[in-house]
Amino acid sequence: MFTVVSVGRLDGDCSKEIAEIFADFDAVTAPRISGLKRRQLYAYYDVLVHIQDFTGENAGAAADEAAKEFRVAELRERLAPLVTAYDPAVADDRAVAFYHWEGEPPVDKETGLHSTVIVNRVADEVVPEVARLFGELDATDFPYRMGTRRRQLFSYQGVYFHIQDFPSENGTAVIDQAWKEADPRFVKICADLDPLVKKYAPERWRSTADQIATRFYHWEAAQ
Repeated sequence: MFTVVSVGRLDGDCSKEIAEIFADFDAVTAPRISGLKRRQLYAYYDVLVHIQDFTGENAGAAADEAAKEFRVAELRERLAPLVTAYDPAVADDRAVAFYHWEGEPPVDKETGLHSTVIVNRVADEVVPEVARLFGELDATDFPYRMGTRRRQLFSYQGVYFHIQDFPSENGTAVIDQAWKEADPRFVKICADLDPLVKKYAPERWRSTADQIATRFYHWEAAQ
């Protein structure tokens, strides 16, 4: 499965209107887009996180072709009053993937997966170290114990996206339970990441739950 993460800036609390626009689009057009399996939209303060999963042998190429669809251009026009570029100086809204781990069996054919999205800030120079730390963690049985099916890390203009796929919508509760159980491996990686990954909005920080984005829209292709 190939994942595309696109980033925008929200103009106020307009998630309901955005969800309605995507629902119209996905009811007619999404089933015609080759390889598109799942779409999820998340809001985090002023950030819109748009996640698309593509399947098939040429999933990456399918994602590139989908972005060129004239209907996608029309979709962008409808969204323009509600979503602006996160950085007006940067034309490309796609985040860069810098880490991927997937359990066995692969998630390509699974349905009903729910992504828990953690949003923070990360500098380009520490990205390799962040990836290394997660590589060490995921080489153990820890992700299986948490119920994580897939983990992906992305960055975009200094913003960090940690995406974990779970079989149900209990991702936030699972992360909270990991804190309560205090598995030494979980405690260690949190401590190791602390100087590398910074809070997105430290002035609003109250607890670790404040780093988790809210999913407000989901579409999945029929089997």
